[in-house]
Amino acid sequence: MHDQSRLFSRRSAALCLVGGLVGVVLSGPVLAEAQQKEAAHAAKPPLVAGWAAALEHRALEIQNAPKAQATRIGYGAVVKKDDGGMVETVAAAVEVPVADQAPTLPGLAPVEPAPPVVFSVRSPLADRVGRVARRLIELGHLPADQWTDKFDDNVENAVRAFQTAEGLQPDGKVGEVTRQALDRTPAQTVALLRRAAAAMRAQQASIPDTTVLVNLPAQSVTLIDRGRPAFTMRAVVGRPSRKTPLLQDKITSVTINPTWTVPPTVLSEDKLPALRKKGTTGIKNAVVYLDGAEVVTQSINWWSVDPGRIRIVQKPGDDNALGRFRFNLTNGDGIFLHGTNDPKLFSRDLRAASSGCVRLEDARLMAETLLSAAKLTPSGIGQQLDTGETKTIRLPNAIPVRFVYWNASVDTSGTVRVHPDIYEDPPSTPAPAAPSSVPSPTGAVSTNGSAAPVTPVSTLRPLSKPAPLPVPAAQAPNTLSSASVPAVAKPVPAPTRM
Repeated sequence: MHDQSRLFSRRSAALCLVGGLVGVVLSGPVLAEAQQKEAAHAAKPPLVAGWAAALEHRALEIQNAPKAQATRIGYGAVVKKDDGGMVETVAAAVEVPVADQAPTLPGLAPVEPAPPVVFSVRSPLADRVGRVARRLIELGHLPADQWTDKFDDNVENAVRAFQTAEGLQPDGKVGEVTRQALDRTPAQTVALLRRAAAAMRAQQASIPDTTVLVNLPAQSVTLIDRGRPAFTMRAVVGRPSRKTPLLQDKITSVTINPTWTVPPTVLSEDKLPALRKKGTTGIKNAVVYLDGAEVVTQSINWWSVDPGRIRIVQKPGDDNALGRFRFNLTNGDGIFLHGTNDPKLFSRDLRAASSGCVRLEDARLMAETLLSAAKLTPSGIGQQLDTGETKTIRLPNAIPVRFVYWNASVDTSGTVRVHPDIYEDPPSTPAPAAPSSVPSPTGAVSTNGSAAPVTPVSTLRPLSKPAPLPVPAAQAPNTLSSASVPAVAKPVPAPTRM
């Protein structure tokens, strides 16, 4: 009996030994592959540093490229399909007296009016279309034998190809934004690339691994999650007269179905003049308060009212200027990220049109991504939207937000995009903040190194309109994990710039 037990013990030990050896043999390649992936990821430079290197590489490529002729189109009218070439015109009709009043000679019939004379003349836009075609040939978008001063199908297709390559709306028309992109010289492009690379290097230490990045010249917002771009969307930023400032802030909470309290600048410059002229604010579903009491606007002599006594609040809903979501920051300038009730602006190439706030093309995607950390699902967000009631949900971990002014960027395909200045006097880049450990929305913690010194950048003559990057299709929101916090509702929201 004892011998039989010893035999079973020896067999079990042998089987365990063989199984262990097989496991080591089989798991070896798997472990090696995992280690290789981990090493490759560790060797990869930080995201912003990688972007800066890509911009420098592209600048060197352009600088070292053979010099080529560059036809300048110049400021002027928009040109589109069928413009230019030869156009038919009708000669002015000669006035002929009525038959019974026309002088006649004896024996001659009355003079009949001459038929209209139609002839062809060169269109006033022909020269401009010809320059567009020549420039497209120089850039390789149009074959040389297809030059024409008539905006035909070939020219239209070439314009669309150029616009797609530049990240512009491919509408096939040469408007001001497309014209400036066509006229941009290699030297201007190199200067913009190097200015952006210098700004990236100066700010990379102050950009946590998890950040909402607002790039003003690109008019875009990117969510970076643990060092990788999660998604990028188009944005509307401040107009030149009401610039969006460069801030280092954080999103502390998200408001669903927000109200909008008109900020002092908009009230005094836009809404009070409307009240004085028409007796109405021009805002749908708005309530006007005078000295804290709701009033009927037509019953007040607004010429005798100081703007400091007025407060205008727009109710939640589809007409609300903030859309259905507001992402609350901590700055005292009334600058927030939010949705919009005017989505058609996102189809434009030039989107510097707000009063300073940043409007998001897909505010719901941003809300679903951030609020998942508060255990709020997309269906839960939808249910809250359906109630029409205002609710603010505090994020377990505040999400850093960085407003930057980078004249170039790298899209998700690795293509470098150039963004000329949207402001004649670009805002100055703030000094990088001290490094900090910031919890990521997925629970990871990012630690940055020491702040890099700000590198002086030579000033480039600003262009009046931008050529923004294309916005990749938004990816599915990441699943965020963290504990939820009870909502904190504000009875009277702070004034928010649009």
